[in-house]
Amino acid sequence: MRDVLRDRQQWGARAMVSTGSSAATLAALDVLRDGGTAFDAAITASAVLTVAMPMASGPAGDAAAVFHVEGSAQAWSLTGLGRAPTHATAANFTARGHRTVPGRGIESATTPGLLGAWCALHEAHGTMPWSRLLAPAIALAEQGTPVTTQTARWIQDNLAVLSQPEFAGLYGPHAAKSAVGGLLPNPGLAALYRLMASSVDGLEAELDASVTKLSDRLDGFFAPGDCRVRVGEIVPAATVSVAGARVATNPAPTQGVLLLQNLSLYERLRGGDSADSAAGVHLLSEIFHQTYAWRIEHLGDPACTPPADPLAEAVLAELAGEVDPDKRSATRYAGHYNDGDTTHFAIVDEVGNSVSWTQSLGLGFGSGVGVGELGLLLCNRLGRSATLSPTEPNGVAPGRRPVNTIFAWSAADAEEVRWLGGTPGGDGQCQWNTQLLAAMLVDGAGPLAALNRPRWTYLPGADKTEAGVPPHLQVDSSMPADVQEWLGAAGHTLRVRASVGGAQRVLGRHARSVYGLDDGRQEGLTSGF
Repeated sequence: MRDVLRDRQQWGARAMVSTGSSAATLAALDVLRDGGTAFDAAITASAVLTVAMPMASGPAGDAAAVFHVEGSAQAWSLTGLGRAPTHATAANFTARGHRTVPGRGIESATTPGLLGAWCALHEAHGTMPWSRLLAPAIALAEQGTPVTTQTARWIQDNLAVLSQPEFAGLYGPHAAKSAVGGLLPNPGLAALYRLMASSVDGLEAELDASVTKLSDRLDGFFAPGDCRVRVGEIVPAATVSVAGARVATNPAPTQGVLLLQNLSLYERLRGGDSADSAAGVHLLSEIFHQTYAWRIEHLGDPACTPPADPLAEAVLAELAGEVDPDKRSATRYAGHYNDGDTTHFAIVDEVGNSVSWTQSLGLGFGSGVGVGELGLLLCNRLGRSATLSPTEPNGVAPGRRPVNTIFAWSAADAEEVRWLGGTPGGDGQCQWNTQLLAAMLVDGAGPLAALNRPRWTYLPGADKTEAGVPPHLQVDSSMPADVQEWLGAAGHTLRVRASVGGAQRVLGRHARSVYGLDDGRQEGLTSGF
C-alpha cells in the first residue's frame, strides 16, 4: 500500500481534483480550466459519477458536502437528502405485516436528494449554465462509460437487487469479466440531464409524475408533489476544535456529528499512545462503540425531532465514562433492530474555493427500482436506516429525513482551510475519517503517513445493515502482529483482510500550492494543473 500511495500523491500549482472516476476528475478539471469555480466543477463531477459509478450514486440519491468560499473562514454544509414519502407512515408499514422498513424495493425508497444539492449550490455559487455543467455527463451517458474491473465487479455484486427488466437488461451484460474494457451507455440518464439542462422546472414536473406513476404501479407510498427538485440545504457546518484545528462537517441528520464526538473524545482520553498503537486502536474502538450507541438513541432529523447537542459537555463526559481503557466493552446496542454504495470527491480551485462532497444511493443500486426511461434508480435510505418505532428519533414519518451515513469534512487553522477529505463506506466513514484525522491532528502525522497507517473497522455499527453482526474488528493485514496480539488479549475478535474500507481522499493547501492524495484502495484519479 505504501508504494501505491507514493504513486498517487499529486501536486498542483493552481487547482486539484480527486474523484473515484478518471472521467469525473478530467471533466471537473476541464470546467476549472474554462474559468469555472470549484462549485461549478463539483456539479460536473457529481453528475459524471452518477454515470460512471451507477451502483454507488445516482440523481435520486443523497449528497452531503462541506465547502469554503475563498476569503472566508466560514465552513458551510450543503446537503441534498431524501425524505420519507407522503404515505410512508409506521401504521401503513405495519398494516402490510412489516416489522421494519424493507431494505429494498419501492417501500424502501426516499425522495430524490442529489439534484437538490446541485440546485442549491448552483443558485448560491454557480457561474456556468446547466448546459455546460451537465454536458460531460450527457456525452458519457450517450456514448457509454468504460467498464473497469471495479465496475464489473460492483455490478455483479449488486445485480440481484434490480427487479425491473429495463435495469437488469441495462446493467446485466456488463457484470462479467469479459465486459471489462467495453462501454456502458445509459440513454435514460442522458435524457434526464438534457431535460434538466433545458429547464429545472420541466425536470421536476417529469420526475414527480414518473416516480408517482411508478409508485402507484408497485404499491409504494409516494404521492404527487413528493419529488421536488429544489430541496437542497446550505447551513453553517457543524464544527469542533481539535488540537488547534477547526474540523467542520455536516450536521444531523448525517452522522458527521459522530466524527466530531470521536475526535473530541480521542483528544480527551488519549494518553501517550498514537492512534495506530494497540492501546490507541482499542481506545478508538471503545469510543466508536459509545458514539454509535448515542446515534441510535438520539440522532434524527432536527426538523422533526428536538435536536440533541452531540458536543455538550454532559454528553461527552457520559460517553467518556463508558470507555474501558483495558478491555472490550460488551456491545450496548446488540440486537437493537428487529430485523459499494457511496463515492466521495474533493476539489480546490485556483482562487481558493474548495469542496468536499460525498454522494450515495444507500446501498448498491439503491432500492433496485426506478424510472427506466430516465435512467433513475431510487435511493433505499429509508429501508437502510429508518425504524417503525414512533418513540425513536429515527422512526419513519412522512417528510422526515432518515439518518444518513454520508458526510464530508474539512480542517482549518486560524487563517484558512488546510485539508479537505472524506471516504465512502457506510458506517465505516465515521471510523476511517476519525482514524485519519486523529493521526493528522492529534498525533501530528503528515497526510501521507496517516493514509499509510493500517486501517480497521469496529463492528457492528449503528446502521440496520449491520444488525446481528457479531462484535469484532476487521483489520488490514498490514497491522503489526504485536498490535493484533494485544487487541486479542483485550477481548477483541479480529478478522484480518487484505484491505479494509473504501478510498480516502485528502486535498491540502500550502502557501503557494495545492496537493492531493488518495490511498489507492479503489479506482479513481487525483490530478491538478
